[in-house]
Amino acid sequence: MEHFLELFGNVTVGKVVIIISAALFLWKCYSKVSGYFRDKSISDYKQNEQIQEVIDQSKNYPKWRRQSIEIQEELKAQMQSLSDKMDNLSRSNGEGMAYTWRYRILRFNDEIVQGNRHTKEHFDQILEDIDNYEKFCKNNPEFPNNKAVLAVKNIKDVYDKCVEENSFL
Repeated sequence: MEHFLELFGNVTVGKVVIIISAALFLWKCYSKVSGYFRDKSISDYKQNEQIQEVIDQSKNYPKWRRQSIEIQEELKAQMQSLSDKMDNLSRSNGEGMAYTWRYRILRFNDEIVQGNRHTKEHFDQILEDIDNYEKFCKNNPEFPNNKAVLAVKNIKDVYDKCVEENSFL
């Protein structure tokens, strides 16, 4: 017991309380620091997982880029196809109007040849059709033309005669 007293004889209750308080303080500090490092390691792990996910996705970039180019080419081809169809439709519509104008010119000429009289307004309308028809034929040389040349000349001659004589209906 002597050794015990020699070793711990100077220890007082105050010193024991200080030692216990210091130990408790160190234990609390350790708990806080270990909690911080635990949370930090979990956060770093999640961040590394996200970074790895982004890296893995970036490996797909060439594939996605190729798909994007293919989609763009397909879209471009479809747009060109639509443009061609629109051009064909426009050309077809123009030709349809040209056939209509020519039909009306020929029919009006037939009425004149049969002796039917017409109003100035009717003549004005058919002259507008003639202008439209001739303009279309000039802008579309592949369109079959020269089918109403004599009818156009006759209509214009009769119009001039009606203007001179004021003989419109």
